[in-house]
Amino acid sequence: MLFTGEGWGKSAAAIGYAVRARGRGWPTTVVQFLKGGSWNAAEISQAGPLGIHWPVLSPELTWGSRDPTALAQVALGHAREALAEPEPSLVVLDELTHAIHSGWLEVTEVVETIQHRHPGVSVIITGRHSVAEFCELADTVTRFDMVEHDGKKGILST
Repeated sequence: MLFTGEGWGKSAAAIGYAVRARGRGWPTTVVQFLKGGSWNAAEISQAGPLGIHWPVLSPELTWGSRDPTALAQVALGHAREALAEPEPSLVVLDELTHAIHSGWLEVTEVVETIQHRHPGVSVIITGRHSVAEFCELADTVTRFDMVEHDGKKGILST
């Protein structure tokens, strides 16, 4: 699945699928290519008790890292491990499109990695600026459009 577009809620929707997958007993992993630990502290704190594997690769946002390309490669390594899971599972690749758009990862390498996953592994890719290769790879593509959002009105959404 690919959740893309300028609207908000792509990651939240993917996390909803992660909770659903865990409820079905599937091993579930969330790998974030942009957001660090402090960005999703509430979600990460609840993921552990649910059994969702959520490695924290950076305390802040990836683009604040000294070497975002190296950090993206570490994240891709975590993704590869999860994609090799030999039973039905879910892997969320959150903001993967940003890592491609920013030039931290090569789209060909990422597409090949996803194509060579274990057959029982489902994948959700999220983020703005998706590439055509991800649209072709996905069985389901959902575009999130910004119509109205309280955060754009100066109201902090929590």
